[in-house]
Amino acid sequence: MKALFYTTKTTDAANHVYAWNSISAVPAVHIAYNHRGINNDWQMLDAAREGVDVIFYIGAHRAPGNPHPQTFIEARKLAPIINFCCDATDPPWHPVLLKYKEMGCFDLQVAIDGGRDAPVDLSVLTPVNTTAFHRVEKDIRCGFSGSVKRFHDRFEVIEAIGDMVTIRNRLPLDGPYQEHADFLSRCRMTLNESTTGSGKTHHIKGRVLESGWAGCALLESIGSPILDWFHPGSVFLYRTAEEAVDIIRSLTDAEIDTAAKHLADQVRAKYTPEMIYGKILSYVHLTLEKPAA
Repeated sequence: MKALFYTTKTTDAANHVYAWNSISAVPAVHIAYNHRGINNDWQMLDAAREGVDVIFYIGAHRAPGNPHPQTFIEARKLAPIINFCCDATDPPWHPVLLKYKEMGCFDLQVAIDGGRDAPVDLSVLTPVNTTAFHRVEKDIRCGFSGSVKRFHDRFEVIEAIGDMVTIRNRLPLDGPYQEHADFLSRCRMTLNESTTGSGKTHHIKGRVLESGWAGCALLESIGSPILDWFHPGSVFLYRTAEEAVDIIRSLTDAEIDTAAKHLADQVRAKYTPEMIYGKILSYVHLTLEKPAA
């Protein structure tokens, strides 16, 4: 099966392509467009005309470089087209998703942030490039890798926790993914903050599954829908920065390692990229073609 990914230039979008390539017999065609630049819709259509079996689109909320709705409709005549939405739970995205549905732009709209209340056809978790994670010495008790100042709530929590958490400020956001994966692999536990970009609700960030693949426990903010997807024994929940500090201080290494194992076991049992992509493809009556053994 030949897939076309037409995505923004962010590292996280590229990671979903790498996740696909790790499980597919045929590497995907990946076109990364500049959503802040001029519109180049012809790129998607020309690539689709070369012959593809499925198209995955990952776009920005609203941006001048986003494809026009009519382009999606034209692409849909060439192959099933699937809208991957990383922030479907976030209310500002809902009018956009509803407009796409009204116009018949996609065969399937998928929330990859665990958004069960989003106006989409299917809700899953983020497919992760698992090949980026390796067993290394756990020399960081609790770490955070992400954009510290991107969201106000996240910055307040990290600022209040201070040196209890080792910070890797992940900027630029299109920086090397391997460095992010290597850092998480060194962590015994990772801090996460689950609010969406608008701050109006919560979702499951890719960092949740990355933590499982990296073999670390997860310290997650209350409000997250994480317990809809994972067993309580695999996550520690905090309300405030002070509570997060208390949890980090009070947990034994054995307690952290037990939670990390539960999280790792669950991502491997239920949320591998093969399982996630396989479920998505089944909705458009396609089957993943796996690499030869």
